[in-house]
Amino acid sequence: MPAYFGLDIGSTSVKLIQTDGNRVKAIGIGVNPFGKPISAMTNAEKISITEVLKTLIKESGTRSDKVVASISEASVFSRVLKFPVMSSPELANAIKWELDQSVPFPPSEIETSWTILEKPEKFEGSEKISVYVVAVPTKISETYVQMLELIGIEPVRLENETLSLNRTFGPMLTDEKPSAILDWGARGTNIVISGKNKIFSNFYIPIGGSVLTKLIADAFSLPTDQAESYKRTYGFAKEQLEGKMMVVLKPVIDNIIGELRKLLIAYKDEYQNSTVNKLILTGGGSYLIDLIPYLTEALGGMEVVMGNTFANMSVEAKYKSLGPVFSIANGLSQ
Repeated sequence: MPAYFGLDIGSTSVKLIQTDGNRVKAIGIGVNPFGKPISAMTNAEKISITEVLKTLIKESGTRSDKVVASISEASVFSRVLKFPVMSSPELANAIKWELDQSVPFPPSEIETSWTILEKPEKFEGSEKISVYVVAVPTKISETYVQMLELIGIEPVRLENETLSLNRTFGPMLTDEKPSAILDWGARGTNIVISGKNKIFSNFYIPIGGSVLTKLIADAFSLPTDQAESYKRTYGFAKEQLEGKMMVVLKPVIDNIIGELRKLLIAYKDEYQNSTVNKLILTGGGSYLIDLIPYLTEALGGMEVVMGNTFANMSVEAKYKSLGPVFSIANGLSQ
């Protein structure tokens, strides 16, 4: 069993899980009362959220004092970059130059990690090195570390959500036939083209389930909690409320589909002999009623499946249906 647990601090909920192979040894879920990621919290809110974490850790039953925690994709620069074949020192300089152009922080204020995904065995002139690069502002990573240490937990590492999603669903995929993963959270949506051991591309959209709730609240003049109830009860079903729910939500969902299509087209342009033919839908937004058939039709009949991270795991019955919500946390725990 890993000597650490995974901790996913989302903008509306906090998930903890510790695994031993396909068995869940410790698990818990709590509420983030502030409705925003740690990077957007005030100092007082950060202190308050530590109490939520303390309670969650205690009630989960974990005996570990080590953790791998997630950093929201909204707080990092995360991208697959392509470079001509070059030496390691040249590659490091090329990545630094690319980050200088793309990241709105001085080099002295970010922490960077990168992994070579693909390097041609033979060089004939046009081959590229594929590198997955992550950069996070030092101020944000230090905030996470300080919070965790404040409650007596040792951070083994901090990890962005794309890597965790790849680790969760990668074992069921192949690099030859990758799938798209759409992780729909409360504040944002992660889209990843993923193989078993390789991330082909990824994109973050700052649109999540809370946007749908606000649209419903505005359209039907409802308080937020009632709008959330409407969303869960009626979803995207076109026959509900005379089709008004679908009219309200469709522009946002179509926007997300449009971004997914861009990644699929870019993948096809680069890997002409391969096709992404499956979409794994996960995160809290995946529960939206009638979303899967709509996505299937909008994507030309592509297979769309619910990404239940607990499908082949032994877990308490009350958590079994929450697999999509624990996708990132489970990846962190591996």
